[in-house]
Amino acid sequence: MWNSVCVYMFLCLVGAIGPGSSETSIPAKRYTVNLDLPEQSRFHDLAVLYIPEMQNLLSVFKKMVPGFVLDIVAAIGPEVDKHFRAPYAGEMIGIAAATGIDVGDVVLANLFYELTAYKNSPTKACTSIVAEALNGTIYHGRNMDYDFTDALRNLTVVIDYQQGGKTVYTGTTFVGMVGMLSAQRPYRYTITLDERDQGGWWENLVEALVEGTGGVTSILIRDTVTGDYTFEAAVGKLAYSPLIAPCYFIVGGTTSGQGVVITRDRVSAVDLWYLNALGGQWFLVETNYDHWTTPPPDDDRRDPAIKAMNATGRANINAPALFSVLSIPPVMNPATTYTVTMSAEIPELYNTWVRPYP
Repeated sequence: MWNSVCVYMFLCLVGAIGPGSSETSIPAKRYTVNLDLPEQSRFHDLAVLYIPEMQNLLSVFKKMVPGFVLDIVAAIGPEVDKHFRAPYAGEMIGIAAATGIDVGDVVLANLFYELTAYKNSPTKACTSIVAEALNGTIYHGRNMDYDFTDALRNLTVVIDYQQGGKTVYTGTTFVGMVGMLSAQRPYRYTITLDERDQGGWWENLVEALVEGTGGVTSILIRDTVTGDYTFEAAVGKLAYSPLIAPCYFIVGGTTSGQGVVITRDRVSAVDLWYLNALGGQWFLVETNYDHWTTPPPDDDRRDPAIKAMNATGRANINAPALFSVLSIPPVMNPATTYTVTMSAEIPELYNTWVRPYP
């Protein structure tokens, strides 16, 4: 059995302590969004603080998206309420009004995952880990990896969504997005999104802008933490709600066995992979490849993460240990924008660090 000193020494040797560690990472700025306000007012005070950063991200993103796509998205702007239901349409309109950014561009920012998650996409997004400690506590962590990393780092924030002065749910997002890619419903569940590249980007576009039959992944996550579901009901919602783009949802709960990787296509789940600590599966690692396949040699973050988790051991796993595993190269890499650690059972542990990389 490794003690904490041995774990620390091991993680130093493999590179978890050093560049990009918590000593050099920057805690993400934290804000409150008041859900008691009208939809168009909720993000006003936050959005006005980040106008240049939002404009920069849109400039970078537009260089990656074909012109005819931009034309279609721009046409959605005046009819955003026909494509997005409440409260999301109103919140996007409010962000546009607060910043002077066109509504169509705000829509574009909210579709950035859907327009980059396709087969052979150059972007790869994320490593997520859910683990069960010896006492049954479920810990959940993730690295958010993406292209245009510098632009995203400057927009990374934690938001506590409150009603009646109390936090209902918390998420890490990029300013301008009304959804979130990392989220926590206190005392219920935690959720992260990892990219799964399947199909052509044009299929995602058709689903998003023409057929309107699928949902936006980041908005589905927010929908799920908005509802006071059981763990099982939350997993069902994430597994079987139609989506624009395939993905992996990683979900952690509050009791033994409540951890799962949901492998999604556009219609429904194709696989649910659960924790089974009694059977020896006390943690799950998901990157951007189906867990039953072998990751490519030039992007194998899975095996180094598994090695570090096994070296840490179930007796030593906690939020700081999970952060250290997520700091090991190549689990942490030049595309890593931020790291989150959380536990729905202990909601005050929710933390996000913006990750520098030499």
